[in-house]
Amino acid sequence: MTQNSQSSSQPKRRRELDAMGMLVVVGLVFFHSAQIFYYADFFVKNEPPNIQSVSQLVSTLIVAFAGLWGMPLLFLIAGLAIWYSLRKRTARQFALERTRRLVVPLVVGTLLLVPPIVYYGQKSDPAYQETYLQFLPRFFNIQLFLDFPRFLTGAPPDELFTIDHLWFLEYLFVYTLVLLPLWLFLHRPAGQRLVDRFAEFCALPWAIFLLALPIVIIEAALGTEFAGGWNRYAYIPFLIYGFLMAADGRLGRAFQRHRRSALILGLVALLAYYAMSYRLGPAVQFDTQTEYDLAHVLFRLLKGFAGWFWVVVIMGLAVGAGQERPQEGMKPGPDSLPEPPTPPGRPSLLDRVAGYAGEAQLPFYVLHMTPIVVIGFYVVQWEVNALVKYLVIVLAALAVALVVYDIGVRRTRLTRFLFGIKPRL
Repeated sequence: MTQNSQSSSQPKRRRELDAMGMLVVVGLVFFHSAQIFYYADFFVKNEPPNIQSVSQLVSTLIVAFAGLWGMPLLFLIAGLAIWYSLRKRTARQFALERTRRLVVPLVVGTLLLVPPIVYYGQKSDPAYQETYLQFLPRFFNIQLFLDFPRFLTGAPPDELFTIDHLWFLEYLFVYTLVLLPLWLFLHRPAGQRLVDRFAEFCALPWAIFLLALPIVIIEAALGTEFAGGWNRYAYIPFLIYGFLMAADGRLGRAFQRHRRSALILGLVALLAYYAMSYRLGPAVQFDTQTEYDLAHVLFRLLKGFAGWFWVVVIMGLAVGAGQERPQEGMKPGPDSLPEPPTPPGRPSLLDRVAGYAGEAQLPFYVLHMTPIVVIGFYVVQWEVNALVKYLVIVLAALAVALVVYDIGVRRTRLTRFLFGIKPRL
């Protein structure tokens, strides 16, 4: 591969993908709020689990659908960020930057934001009488738990400690550093030749759908865990695919080219996924499942394909949105993903929105769960329709998280550091 062909196939930072990442994170507010009405357990519940309830049935269908692509998409976008970060850093600088960006907000969130979530979960039991200060020492009674990539858990007898939704930061940090030799290799000439061959393969008709196979095999063989509704190792292929998408634009073009086919396949797979869950009965779990009878293995296999189809759909739409206006001076072609032009002077509205969203993704993710649980604890006690409760929880949690981020996080150097945002120059 020549230097010219390599440079033409390596896209610049895609602002619309930053905006899409923020939309996924905002979507988690809708997703986790729905879990209050979902038939399975959550910290606070609108009513006892009963799959015959209409509100629980609807919320279960929504949660199951969003769970197919939500967290996988975040890992894929994180893979994109890894490529861009390594492009201008040494291995040591990259490791330090990942620590600052992921470990610091993980620790801050675990100390300040997760305890209220668990406390209000405890308060959902009317017999629970502890104050928050009495609860905290029991929450932080921890012990080592060497279950890669997890390392801490709650100690007996209470076993209250958890990092809850912050598992994403822990997994992403560990996987990123474990795979650092791969990232570095793919930035070298020999690795770039491998990326080129991979991109040529993805350009073949329907080859993009074969990328589902590692995900399907992991999920079917190892089982679903309570980590975003997927096996912990199933996220690794998504992370690698995101890196490769940033390294060579042809992968993104393949997403775009097959988005309509993926939509048809995704709808068929989703309906089959729902039908299979109905066959397995009301006790089927979308977020934890390790049974190895044929029906459950087929269920997870179907889930793996459905999840990948919907990721292709969403990424294809995002890539297509960015290609409607090719970059000035660059001839669009099958090997390039040009960034939309930015006129001289004031940045475009897309650039400003995407720039704000790019900074907000991580802190908003860290912040979003606490207001959902705390607000939800009080709202579920209202004697109103479940839909009204849901909308109140979603809108209030969105407002609280956004205000806390905009006023309390992004405006000072210290708080930006604590929540993983780059310091202002």
